[in-house]
Amino acid sequence: MSDFEKRLSADLDQGQEYREAYAEAFCNEYLATQIQVLRKQYGWTQAELGQKIGSNQGRVSVYEAEDYGKWSLDTLRKMASVFGVWLKVSFESYGTLIHEAAHFQPQQLARKRYEDDEELRRWIEADVASETKSLRTIRRWAAQDRPDRSVLIGWLQGFGLPEFGNRDATPVQQILESVPGNDERTLSVITGEIAQLLGAQDDEVMPLVRNPDTYRDNLLNLAKALGPRTELQEGLDLVYQRALAKFRNSGDPGLGSDGATSLLEAMIRNQKDGRWEEIWNRYVGGDEHPERLDTSGHPFLPGRVLAGVRGLLGMPPTQEYWKRMARGVRDFERRLIRHGYANLESDPNIMEELPKAIVVIFDWWADPRAAQQLLQGSIDLMDEGSWSMYAQAAWAFAVQRRGWSDAVRSGREDPQQKKYANAMANGLKIYTAWRRAADDLRSGPDDLSEIEKYEREIRTNSLVVIRAA
Repeated sequence: MSDFEKRLSADLDQGQEYREAYAEAFCNEYLATQIQVLRKQYGWTQAELGQKIGSNQGRVSVYEAEDYGKWSLDTLRKMASVFGVWLKVSFESYGTLIHEAAHFQPQQLARKRYEDDEELRRWIEADVASETKSLRTIRRWAAQDRPDRSVLIGWLQGFGLPEFGNRDATPVQQILESVPGNDERTLSVITGEIAQLLGAQDDEVMPLVRNPDTYRDNLLNLAKALGPRTELQEGLDLVYQRALAKFRNSGDPGLGSDGATSLLEAMIRNQKDGRWEEIWNRYVGGDEHPERLDTSGHPFLPGRVLAGVRGLLGMPPTQEYWKRMARGVRDFERRLIRHGYANLESDPNIMEELPKAIVVIFDWWADPRAAQQLLQGSIDLMDEGSWSMYAQAAWAFAVQRRGWSDAVRSGREDPQQKKYANAMANGLKIYTAWRRAADDLRSGPDDLSEIEKYEREIRTNSLVVIRAA
């Protein structure tokens, strides 16, 4: 530490008033000096700088005075623009003030304008060169009357993509980063060829494949990233049907763990009709093992209940859409009740699992109207049994946690909005009673009759939310 830095640190320790006064004076000197240095760097007079920022020589003279200190951000931004630099305004700790003041030299305040910034040019030119080379290769391939299938198969395994070996990326990322999102022609050609590969028989493709698992995984991941597109859905359905036939014959769909996951994600993304609704319902209902929440509910596609909810969410939003979503939540709720997850001591329990499913729905749409429409869908199921207290309590809790309570309950004089308000109030009551009982059970109350009272209170409120509204 220099003598100056020692003295300055001792001075700053005299009190807040002195520190702030010194910092203000240094900041003013720094900025005024830099304005002068940058102006002279470009060979401008004060009058010329004033003209460029819509002012005059007299004002620039004031701006360059070390004791001025009243620049507006608008004025500084104008100066940054004509100097070809960017304006930085930040809060700093006093330790940096000691270093800045000790090493303050006017000649170090010069800055290179945008056009002359070699560091920036290196980044831009390197990026453009890489993108241009990759994009040129892909566009040249896509422009052929019949694009070479073997080339795309190679790309999906990481072969033949310009500079791919030097990047920390997957082949899918390299392709997507290389082709601009508005280049629909190139993306359409890629999509069409991916659809053809999805539908191709193994004997047409595998002779060109070195690593089947890598190829299959990247093929499905690219299909996911390009969707939702109808032609991809057709190809993915072929992949699924073939895997299902293999599974029924041998117990092995032939996809591998990563391939099965990639197929599931690609199917969720590329839905243009309701052909896969039965698949998503298998996740929600549990299929052969409804009592086990840690299994997929599907014979060979991986995942848990939330994968089924996401699948239903991605289906076309037809007139029956929200009723379908409400039915999915209801069926999951019935599965939990039927297999003992509605008891306070169960782990996991119904009040943990149902909110997860509803939050996935809210996250997908990110709009309070989704909460209203989901509840309305449950009302439409009244004749089929509707939701019970658990789903409504989970719905109310998820609405509150999302911060949508006011939006959902707005317009209380409107009969429909009044239903939502009542559902919120009663649902939260049920949820709170459950949580209190569960907490008491974990803490080991002296009187277990309290737990029984809470359970009776919860069950008494069953269906009161909708029917009372």
